[in-house]
Amino acid sequence: MTGGPEVEEAHAHPGGECARAHVLCAGCGLPAPIAIKYGGPMADCRPCRHGWRVHHDPVRCWQRTRTEEALITRIREVAPLLVFARAVLDDIVGSL
Repeated sequence: MTGGPEVEEAHAHPGGECARAHVLCAGCGLPAPIAIKYGGPMADCRPCRHGWRVHHDPVRCWQRTRTEEALITRIREVAPLLVFARAVLDDIVGSL
């Protein structure tokens, strides 16, 4: 995200930039982009013209990134089992 919050480079922040590019607007519920404005990170919801300061919590970013990676890993582990189960169910249905 260009122009986003400056953060320490870490696994959750490749290239020293926060991977979280949007937050949900409290007004309309649509994703609002985060950018540096007026000296700090702010979200700017263009549809409802609402803007607010965004607090960057590096620990929360790390937890979110770690959770997403764990979920991706788990999906990769079970995907072959799901494909196999689907094939077995197709065979059962086909034999009825």
